Amino acid sequence: MRGVPLRELVETTLPSGTRVLGGRDGMDREVTWATLLRTLPARTAIQRGDLLLFSVDLLFMREPPLSFPALLEVALEREAAGLAVVGPAPEDWGPLADEAGLPLLALPEGISLADLANQIARFITARREALYEIERELQRRFQQAALTGEGLPAILRALEEATGKRTWLEDAEGSPWPDLPGPPEPPPGIPERRAWLRRLPLREEGGEPPVALFGPDAAGRICLAGAVLLERRPVGAICLLGTTGRITERDRLAVAQAAAACALVLIRERSLWSAEARVRGEFLAQVLRGELPEAEARRRARILNEPIEEPAAVAVFRAPEAEGNAERLTEAIRRLTTRFPRCRVQPMAEGIAFVFPPPGGEADPEAVVEGLRAELARALGLSRLAAGVGGVYAGPAGLARSFREAVQSVQMVEALLGGDRTLAYARLDVYRILYPLRESELLEEFYEQVLGPLERYDREHHAELIPTLEAFFACDGNLQRAAERLFLHRNSLAYRLRRIQEITGMDLRRWEDCFRLQLALKIRPMLRRSHAQPGSGSEPRA
Repeated sequence: MRGVPLRELVETTLPSGTRVLGGRDGMDREVTWATLLRTLPARTAIQRGDLLLFSVDLLFMREPPLSFPALLEVALEREAAGLAVVGPAPEDWGPLADEAGLPLLALPEGISLADLANQIARFITARREALYEIERELQRRFQQAALTGEGLPAILRALEEATGKRTWLEDAEGSPWPDLPGPPEPPPGIPERRAWLRRLPLREEGGEPPVALFGPDAAGRICLAGAVLLERRPVGAICLLGTTGRITERDRLAVAQAAAACALVLIRERSLWSAEARVRGEFLAQVLRGELPEAEARRRARILNEPIEEPAAVAVFRAPEAEGNAERLTEAIRRLTTRFPRCRVQPMAEGIAFVFPPPGGEADPEAVVEGLRAELARALGLSRLAAGVGGVYAGPAGLARSFREAVQSVQMVEALLGGDRTLAYARLDVYRILYPLRESELLEEFYEQVLGPLERYDREHHAELIPTLEAFFACDGNLQRAAERLFLHRNSLAYRLRRIQEITGMDLRRWEDCFRLQLALKIRPMLRRSHAQPGSGSEPRA
């Protein structure tokens, strides 16, 4: 129920000579009614927002007498707006009211409390009727502003015209709303306002937006804020800047109606964005999968103003921990990629696709994606996040090719590199051919023929001949460097290499045998029966 600030009642309705004995900090409490206390205790008679009228004698008419602290306790418990007393109040009542934060007023002698209660009730009723008319007028004004097509700027302009005060819109973190001017200097109460929005309970649909005062600051400035609610949750606040004692009930009504109008605009914009995003997303997904003929893809791109003819690369992100919450990963990628011009993010069955133009200068697409991947993993607390990067191509066929490459690359990261890094398709090397054949029996047979005996020997004798062979090839056949890499004496390495040749029947001096051995090492991590560990030298270098 809407009331009148106690400060205003003192100035306009209470009799001349009324004094504030204590609780001055609570003078902005709203009085919704005046209740004349005839008996004590009076818990059931006191309602929230009541101004309690009583005489000093009332406390002593009771046996045993009721103490003033006990009356204060009842008033606070029932959320009364304040107390007004007739008669000589003891000196300690003022400090007690200060301590409680509840205003205590001393009325002039000879005042009829019954007449005063009726007078206050008439004033509040008349004020409510007047405020109702003001509210209807403000509601009409802000609804018209919301429907003009200008959106949020029109609402801010209407609020400034209605109140004559500086206004702005901020998000739930206290930052100026994107693409709208903020206050000329930091406003009062940003941390408190942020905390207030977080504490707000879910609101009923159609209810009036909550409004609160913040400040004053050292300069006496006060911020009046109305929460902007979407789906009953606050997404920001529309704010008005004033000074102490200069915020009126009309200002409160205007801010509340402006907040409701902002929510209306945001709901409408979100509906339009959702529909457009759905159409654009479906089109991009079709292009990436190569489902549209090129002519049809180009025709739709012109209608949607999608830049598919420009050179672009596709990256694909996948995280096992985010499989049940792909929407959260998608939104996080969208937030972190807003700094990239004309980039698009699209959830796909194969992962979250990120389409972006090639970075300028000497920047490498793989390095750009790796930076994003690491930032995403930190932000979302993911222990593993894999990313694959396709080549830079133009046109619908080029985007589909880059997407296929990115998918193959991210699959390689998950299968061979531990699932927590970025790999560009350009670095796949021979794995471009081998990985699509990973289920083929031919690969299994070739591996068994070339390295099968060596793997069994390592397993049975706890030897390390396969890692020795990997190090030998990684060092381009240089014995000294291979020995240092394995922390072996050169003679020990030579002995191991002789055993490798004896077991495999291969000659490490023959190029063709070396090629067969290296190819088998490349195949090894892809075989399900393999005991190769991520990070071995037989995997793609990235």
